[in-house]
Amino acid sequence: MISNFWDTPAAREVLPADIDRATWLAERRRGIGGSDIPVLFGESKHQSVYGLWLDKTGQLADEDPSYAMLRGNWLEPHLADWFADQTGLDVARAGLLASRERDHLRTTPDRLVDDGGVLEIKTHSVYADVAKEWRDGGISRGAYLQAQQQLAVTGRSHAWFVAWIDPVPHLRGPVQRDDAVIADIAARVDKFWTEHVISETPPEVDLAAITDAELALRWPAAVSGTAVEAQYPAHVEALLAERAELKAAGKATGARIAEVEAALRVFVGDAEVLTVDGRPVLTYKTVARAAFTVKASSGRRLHIPTRKDVAR
Repeated sequence: MISNFWDTPAAREVLPADIDRATWLAERRRGIGGSDIPVLFGESKHQSVYGLWLDKTGQLADEDPSYAMLRGNWLEPHLADWFADQTGLDVARAGLLASRERDHLRTTPDRLVDDGGVLEIKTHSVYADVAKEWRDGGISRGAYLQAQQQLAVTGRSHAWFVAWIDPVPHLRGPVQRDDAVIADIAARVDKFWTEHVISETPPEVDLAAITDAELALRWPAAVSGTAVEAQYPAHVEALLAERAELKAAGKATGARIAEVEAALRVFVGDAEVLTVDGRPVLTYKTVARAAFTVKASSGRRLHIPTRKDVAR
């Protein structure tokens, strides 16, 4: 039970609200934060479970904040003030908090609200896919999961939301605790932390969900001169046949082609060539990109020979 406006009875404070970013990032890595929860539910377009594992095991360097992050950080205090003006409620910043039951369950609420709730603030471009989820009184799935995690950690009763869909703020809430969702969050967090972070065991590849970003993290460069025989040749042959049919069908099949090619990249891994019965069926080599308007870099390029290529 909350005895005063700003109590977080289920949590202990790990770091104060005014701590520097580097210290906050280092301590946050010691647990699963609110923005990590959508990743565990497959609701994040910016991070994979594998990428989350790399981060929590200290294998990813901290990146400079993106423009979207800087914009969100700048807008956050203004939107918190707007919320207070709209509702007549007071808000206060919170530090990094950890669950008293699960030290690896951590969160930094955007604001605590003096009615016993938390405030979650989101900023999106009007063109972002997630902006559609806020229309007609809706709340994005990712924001809802993040807020329920905050309620789990803090022990507070409900959540408010402000979504800035450029250039208009939208107010949602209050939304009450959902104990069934909180139990699901706790189970997924415990499983991920125990089976992958503590054991340092990477999550398995999900062929149906793997993205270009995850592929680049798992196999950033090919081992020069290497080839690998397909572990599931019939599956590879089926994917190659499907890709050929989709290519012939035209542009409308682009999304499925991307899914098929992602699966084929998984089968080749860090080799340069994938073979079936000793026959090369595709290459996935590292290529350099020269500096021009952006800095020089390297990446991998998938090539699947056509019948014309073979005939040559």
